[in-house]
Amino acid sequence: MTWSDKSEAFQSVLDEPPIIINNFVTSGTFVDKSLFIMEFMIFGKRSNLIIRPRRFGKSTNLSMLETFLSTDYPPLNYVPDVKTLLFGNLKVARFEWFAKLYYKQWPVIHISFKDLRSKSWEIMQEDIKERISVLYEEHKYLIDSFSLPEDMNMKDNFIKVLRKETKDSASWTYALSNLARYLNKCFGKSSIILIDEYDWPMENARGFYDNVHDFFKTMYSSVAKENTYVDKVLFVGTLPLGQTSFLSGFNNVVVYPMHEKPSCSGRAIFSDTFGFTENEIKYLLEEKKQNEKLDELRLYYNVYRTSTVVYIYNPHSVISFLDKDEIDNYWIYSGSTNTLNIIHSHSFCKDKDVVESVGQDESVVSLDVELMPYLRYNDLDTKPEINSLCTLLYYSGYLTMVPGSLVGHTVKNVKLVIPNREVACQWILWIFEVIGMEYAKTNEIYESLFKKDIATFCIKFPSLYMEVVSCFDIADLKRGKLYETWYHIFVLGALAMYHGVEYRVESNLEAGVGRPDVRIIPIIQNKTVSITYEFKRSDVVDFLIMKQDTTDALYQIFDKGYRMSLPDHVKEIVEVGIAFCDKVAFVSARCLKPEIEDKTILLTRYLYIFAFTQSHLQ
Repeated sequence: MTWSDKSEAFQSVLDEPPIIINNFVTSGTFVDKSLFIMEFMIFGKRSNLIIRPRRFGKSTNLSMLETFLSTDYPPLNYVPDVKTLLFGNLKVARFEWFAKLYYKQWPVIHISFKDLRSKSWEIMQEDIKERISVLYEEHKYLIDSFSLPEDMNMKDNFIKVLRKETKDSASWTYALSNLARYLNKCFGKSSIILIDEYDWPMENARGFYDNVHDFFKTMYSSVAKENTYVDKVLFVGTLPLGQTSFLSGFNNVVVYPMHEKPSCSGRAIFSDTFGFTENEIKYLLEEKKQNEKLDELRLYYNVYRTSTVVYIYNPHSVISFLDKDEIDNYWIYSGSTNTLNIIHSHSFCKDKDVVESVGQDESVVSLDVELMPYLRYNDLDTKPEINSLCTLLYYSGYLTMVPGSLVGHTVKNVKLVIPNREVACQWILWIFEVIGMEYAKTNEIYESLFKKDIATFCIKFPSLYMEVVSCFDIADLKRGKLYETWYHIFVLGALAMYHGVEYRVESNLEAGVGRPDVRIIPIIQNKTVSITYEFKRSDVVDFLIMKQDTTDALYQIFDKGYRMSLPDHVKEIVEVGIAFCDKVAFVSARCLKPEIEDKTILLTRYLYIFAFTQSHLQ
């Protein structure tokens, strides 16, 4: 079946107003995503991998899929009516032809690998065995189907896994594949396999990655590669793991990221299945009689974008807001921040109505990167690289794509920004936690530039930089491209506090005939000082060389016209050149008024670090 056969009716129902149900199965609010079942079974491939950030409804959708498809035991000898039970009021029930083919008609294997203990491979193995044993317990009725003499070996293997008695490692790595074979014998049909958080074990395998990689590569390949007992496989998780290694056993696995491009029908499959659309948010607020909260929800929880420029809200945060009637940073406190602990790069988006500013304002701070199609978690530990790190941030939900930056199906040179205020708050907290500095101390140093006190900045910034950078191993950064961007990132991160309703922080955006490293531009009339930073990496720690590098930085600001395109209400400009080499910084700065540039005030300061020893010069 192709899209041309059923897409018109499907799209018609999809475009109807959202269905909101309270107290669906368990207490809470349920937004009808039941057309995901139809989309997966009709239009999904044999092996599917859906990638979304955590808490975006992946587990809920898999549970819904299992409940709809899973047959009863003993096998039904009639077609159940979808309209009489849980799904009767949902959109999928509109398609009676589909219900007759799929409702309660399939053996389903559903397992999650989230929250395994990860202190060691031995401990994680015990949890894996426990999960599989519980899964076998759910299908314990299969023991009765092993009635023939030739079935005794299967019965014995089933019981050993059920009771966790087998010592054979193959019994565990092939446990899902074997279960599909047992179900096929019982029902005479191939299984649907749903694997939730498929990549969680790899993400949390610190120190024993290869063991976990090999185990799950074999397990997943056994169900996804030419297995006649499996009809469809759905993996869901946060990150697409390496096709050339981890997924090499898969036959044409199809990955569906949030930026999946539309097919010839115009539909981007699964694009609005995970997370809430703005239309759904409006209906949710109407149910709660809180329509006036829409703008706040846009600001805090919106602006994850699909390739069709559909704006997706974080569902966990929205539901938490509805339950507690309070705007808060629910998502960032709902799970691990392991992702940020291995990242040393970031960007910030406009801290106002982000739907408008990110969607239309070209001045939004962004990172131009190439999204990597596949990753290995251990690569991020051993050889960090800016594109890989930004790819992890993107798939984890800490960055999102600027509309229009994805051309065709390529993921080269896409623009990434922070999606909303909730996530931006996490960035700011993380930055100051990592650099080990007090917000007030850092703020005081940078604030001196707004007061045109460039002497204070020139004197105190090098000391601040040495104190902060001592937390990191510069030698490790030199081995990768992060070394080239660390200095820029350090300053940009500290400037995040200024990005909001009073100032706009720009990073590497065009001005004049070049791209200044960082500009802080006032966006309200009573703020009249603009600051431009240009960074240089010196080859050696030498006073004269570093001084010349900062002088070159200031000349670059002038020669390339970085003072251009400033608002008319800017009355004074502060220009800062900073040269870095390992743990040492040298600063030159000047303050000028646009109407009297010939009377530029120039002040240069070099700070001798007393902790600076002869060993640093070698």
